[in-house]
This record gives sequence, structure tokens and C-alpha cells, in this order.
Amino acid sequence: MPLRARRLAIGWLLVVLAMAGHGLWLWSGDRLHLETDMLAMLPQRAGDRAAQDATRQLADAAGRRVVVLVGAPDWPSARTAADAYAAAVGAAGPSLALRYRVGDDLADDWIGFFTPYRHQLLTDAQRAQMETEPADRLAARAVEALYRPFGLPRVGTWQDDPLNLFGGWLAARAAESPVRVVDGRLSVAGDGRQYALLMLEQHGPAFSIAAQRALMPVLDAARAAALAAVPAAEVVNAGVPLYAAHAAEQAHREVHTIGLGSLAGILVLTVLAFNGLRPRLLVALSIGVGLLAAISVCALLFERIHLITLVFGASLVGVAENYGTNWFCNRLGRPPEERWAMRRRQAPVMWLAMLTTVIGYALLALAPFPGLRQIAVFSGVGLLAAFVTVLWWFPFLDRRRIEFNRFAAWLGSRRALWPALGRNAFTVVFAVAVTGLVGAGLARLRSNDDIRLLQNSPPTLIEQQLRLGALLDLPSPAQFYLVTAPSEDGVLAAEEAVKQRLAARVADGTLDGWQAVSDWVPSRERQQQDAALVARRIDGDGGVLALAAARLGETLAPAAAAAVVPLAVADWLAAPVSEPLRHQWLGRFGDGYASVMLLRGAHDPARFGALAAIAAEVPGVRFVDKVGEVSEVLARYRQLMGWVIVASYALVLVALCLRFGRRGWRALAPTAIASALAIALLALLGQPLQLFNVLALLLILGMGVDYGIFLLEQPGRSERRPFLSVTIAAACIELAFGLLALSQTPALRAFGLTMLFGIFLAWLLTPLFMDADHAA
Repeated sequence: MPLRARRLAIGWLLVVLAMAGHGLWLWSGDRLHLETDMLAMLPQRAGDRAAQDATRQLADAAGRRVVVLVGAPDWPSARTAADAYAAAVGAAGPSLALRYRVGDDLADDWIGFFTPYRHQLLTDAQRAQMETEPADRLAARAVEALYRPFGLPRVGTWQDDPLNLFGGWLAARAAESPVRVVDGRLSVAGDGRQYALLMLEQHGPAFSIAAQRALMPVLDAARAAALAAVPAAEVVNAGVPLYAAHAAEQAHREVHTIGLGSLAGILVLTVLAFNGLRPRLLVALSIGVGLLAAISVCALLFERIHLITLVFGASLVGVAENYGTNWFCNRLGRPPEERWAMRRRQAPVMWLAMLTTVIGYALLALAPFPGLRQIAVFSGVGLLAAFVTVLWWFPFLDRRRIEFNRFAAWLGSRRALWPALGRNAFTVVFAVAVTGLVGAGLARLRSNDDIRLLQNSPPTLIEQQLRLGALLDLPSPAQFYLVTAPSEDGVLAAEEAVKQRLAARVADGTLDGWQAVSDWVPSRERQQQDAALVARRIDGDGGVLALAAARLGETLAPAAAAAVVPLAVADWLAAPVSEPLRHQWLGRFGDGYASVMLLRGAHDPARFGALAAIAAEVPGVRFVDKVGEVSEVLARYRQLMGWVIVASYALVLVALCLRFGRRGWRALAPTAIASALAIALLALLGQPLQLFNVLALLLILGMGVDYGIFLLEQPGRSERRPFLSVTIAAACIELAFGLLALSQTPALRAFGLTMLFGIFLAWLLTPLFMDADHAA
């Protein structure tokens, strides 16, 4: 046993123990900060941080909330069914907060809050009327309103507000939502039915798997209770927790089917090839050390580790399967005392296999994408640690003899069935077939980076979401205006400038409307201007009050004008009246403030250009289309990854030529052809090219080139160990990743299909390129 090998093994053990201690410290103290926001992985342009915060705040507002409509042909039936639904939710315990019954004084509270500011709150229509309509016509309307038995609610005396401007402003605010209070309950009418509105909010983390699993039985029981009370009732519910619960259930189901299936297949294959589970356990040890090292280093280098990095990076470390499998295949039939000599022979080729794999991931670190940099570090460190574990520990841990059994001998001998490429008819047929398939695939190849293609929401959930949104007239959170300014009042003024321009878009049908904080809290300048306008047109000489008094034959003196005390955002936020729109006020951001204006009816992407043009006209305003922006970034990721793969092939070829000379291309060509054929086959199957296909190509390069290296090192047809190693490694990869093609998640399915085709073709083609001149 070489002394140097013992020192290296002990030194690596100390490093692993230190990393284990670091990992234990991270997990035990909840110091490992995980990032779940997909947008955090993307490069940020100027202003993107604000857009990201705005999107997160909008998502947080809806992340724990489920909105439920319980409907029936008439209100008494809807109320009965909703009461039963609410009782069932209440009986489930404190895991859900229910908002259903409201006090009869709710309207009074809202009116009471705005009453002190009533003389400085005008709608756009009221302002235009006050500015343009003659005073005598306004006076006639004031007198008419005095004698009208029914009309808008009035606060104070007729003399105090003869045109009932405050009542009109309150009515305009109420018209922004179809929700009303009936019998102390929230209600809405639509589609010929009456609905009671219930809002449920989860306690705890929005995406807690335990909370999601607990939510669905409660909702199912509540639905059953409502239908038992009123068989003709209808329950419509929507919310982010429902989608999260569906995704968690789907992931749980796929882990049990795909995950356990692949694990069982790998274990069976290992037992058949190596007569036991010990080799599999040692390979698992090398991969575990790789994961431990990757997490420890990333935690030191990055403030947060993204969950996507853990998931994707963990799969990349699975490439270490090749190193461990190659070790045990070369140990077959050899006495234990030869393992040191075998390691000396295998070390150069194993180093080359590791180097060619790490090259591709190292190039990711040069990209201006934070997510790719993190994945590059995670994967590179993990692969290096797994490789070192195989090279420095396995000679000490693997001391038993492993016999060549009949299955391993048979599988390894299948190498002789492959023909060789050269000056023969098979080569011509092969070249024509590959060229034809790739050409046909390229002719049909289309890229589609729309983020919505990665969603797999059940049609019933989508249908209920759309219906609930239509009944409640909810704005879309996917397209909005992000408004920033140095001051709170500057934000409100910018919103007002945008609304002035949006009025034309509403008139021409481009937009249905908007939802803005400035509808409820006008800017200070707007409040002062409106107060001055009211004072001049209502209480001034020759104003509405004086003319109306003349028509009534009375003398009415206007009340003493009070100083204008503007309604402030802080006061509005502190009051219950702000609850429906509170999440749209982002508050302090950087050196200024920000808010979000939501849009109604902004569904047609063809019209987004007109909406973006409006934002360009107002300083500090930006039109945000999150679906379009994320799709655009995914496209940039895909294109950048394509160039990274091209550069990786070039660098890998250089490394191969340094080892194998002019034969180096033979180790790389099969993987390149396999990748091209995989993309062509996907195109022929109608699958669009997207980011997750390209990411899989990087893995295919890292794994497939190893097959070429192992076979090129010992290309003889009679040598069974190299082909056995390649075959077992490829089979394990297919079981681990290829089965993802069965996933119902579109992104995983695209990744799995590419891996399934690419790895199989790389394994199938590699023996064809082994030159006979160097056969053993």
C-alpha cells in the first residue's frame, strides 16, 4: 500500500469531515438560506429588481389565499350552502383563517374614513363636469337632487355638498368591484346565479407541503357540506395553494413511480453485474460526498442557494456514476492485490473523463446569468469531490474479489456485435441515415420559450380560475405598470398621468380598466386642485350653491372654508379600507418609492406595445409583462447555453487530442451525432426546442464523452470490461434520468426525453467509432 496514497486518503477524509461539520452547522441552525424565486436566477437589468420585488409582493398577497364562491339560483339558497361551507372550514381547526361574515357597519366605517377628505375627492368624470359645465346647469342638477327620493348615499347636509360629489366618488369606488354586502355576508351576482364569497388564508409558509396536504381534505369536506345543505349549489374555488397542492401531489406520485422504479432497476442491474450491493453502496458514497462538497462550497460563496441549483446540480453530480462504475468493472476477475496497479493504469483516463466533463460546467461560470454561475460551481465542485473519492478511497474500501459472473461476461462480450465504420457499405448507409434524420429534424425544428409551456395545471383548476376572475372582475397580476418616484406623492402623480393616457385605451377597447392606489389616495396636488375647484364652483360668487339657493328662493351661506388636509398614503394603509389594494403599494424602494398599477382586460399580447408606449411617456413608469419577460430570458438562456455547448465541444476535443492524438475525435464524434439525432427526433415528434432540452445536451456531452474515453483507452473487441462499464453506466443514467420522460411536468418531460434519446444513442454509436487498427 503506497504511503502517498494513505496520506491522500487521510487528508481527503479530514476535508470531508470538515465539510460534514459545516453541513451539520448549516442545517441544524437553519443557516442554509434557500432561494425559491425563479426570477432570482435570472440576470437583472436596470429596474428589474423593482419589478422582481413587485412580482414577489403580488405573489405573496395571493400565495396563501384561496377564494371560494358558493352559488345557487337564489340568494337564500346560496347563503345556506355558504354557511354550511364556512362551518365545515371552521370545524377543521385553526389551520385556515376564514373571512366570510362582515359587520353591518362595514360601509359606515369606509364612509367614515373618507368623510374628512370629502371636499377634495373627485372622479375624472366629476372633475371634467365641474370644469366645463355651466354653473346654472350644475345648480339645476343640485336642486333636482334635493327633491329626488332615491339616489346615491349622501354624507352631511345638502347645503354641504349640493351635487353630492362625495356620494358619486364613493359609488365610483364601489363600482370597481362587484362584491357587495348582503345579510352580513360578501356576495356577488353573475351568470344568472347568486354567489356568497369566502376567502381562506393558510397559516405558515405558502408552499409548505404539509400545509398543502392538509388544505385539500378541508376544502373537499367543505364542498361536500355545502352540497349536502343545498344539492343545487355550485362551488367555484381558485388560488395559488390549489396549484401548489396539485404540483406537490403530482411530485409525490412521480417520486413513487418514476423514482422508485429507477432505483429498483439500478439495484437489480448492480446485483446482476457485481454479485451484490456493496459496489452500489460505494458508488452512492462517492456521489454523497460530491453533494456534500457542492453544498458546502456554494453556501460559502453565495448568499442563497437556489432550489433549482440543488435539484439540477444534484442530477449533474450523478455523472459521477461513470467513475465508480468504471472502477468496479475494471476490478472484475482481478485479485484484490492488483487494485493499486489498476488504479495507476486507470488514473490518467479517469482524470481525462472528469476533466472533459468539468470543462462544460466551468464555462457556465463565465456567463452573466447568476443561476448558471451557481449551477456551474455546484456541479464542478461536486464532480471533482466524487471523482477524488473514487480515486483516493476506493482502493482502501474495495478489498474483496469480484468475480466475472455469466451476466457480466455476456454483457461485456456484446461489444463484438458492433460493426466498424470505415470504407464499407455500412458506413455509407449509416451516413445517409444520420444525414437524412438530422436534415428532416432540422427542417421541422422550432423553438418555443413561452413560460406557459412549462405549466401543467389541471384544466378544471384553470377553468375555475378564469370563471372566478370573470365573476369578480379581477385584474391580471401578470401585466402591470411599475411606478417609481423619489417621493410618495410623486408615485401618485405618476399614476394619475398614466391613468389620463389609459382613458383613451379603455375607450377604444384595448383595455377594460385599471386598479390603482391613486384612485383611493389622489396626489397632494390633485387633492388641492380638486378642493380649490369645488370651492370655486360650489361656494364661490355665482357658484352652484348661490344659484341653487336663488332657484329655491332662499339665502344659503356657504360654510367656512377649512384648510385642506391631504389624505396621506400612510393613513390609508393603516386603515381597513386599504386591505383590497394594500399589496399594490410597494413603499420604500432604494432612494424612492414604488407602486403597482394592475390592468383589467390586458390579455392580448398584440396590444402590449400600445400599453408599453404609454409607460415610456411618463418618467419613472415601466410596463411589465412578466410572462413575456421570463419567456425572453429563457430564450436568452437557451441561446447562451447553445454557445456554451459549442465551446465545450471545442475544449473537450483539445483535451482528447492531447491524450489520444489524432484518434481523439473518435471519443467525441458519437456524442455529437447522438445529440444532433436526439434534437432531430424530438423535432420530428413535434416537440419545440426549449431551455431544458439544451441543458440536457450538456449532460449528454459530459456523460457520452466518457463512454468514448473508456472504449478508446481499450478499443479491442475481446476486452469485456470497458464495454461492460459503458453499458452499465448508460443503463443507470437512463433509469435515473430517462424515466423523467414519463413525468407530467413539461420541463422534466422535455429534459427526460432528450436524455433518453441522447444517452441511448451515445451508447449505441460509440463502439462504431473505435478504430480497428488499435484493437487488442
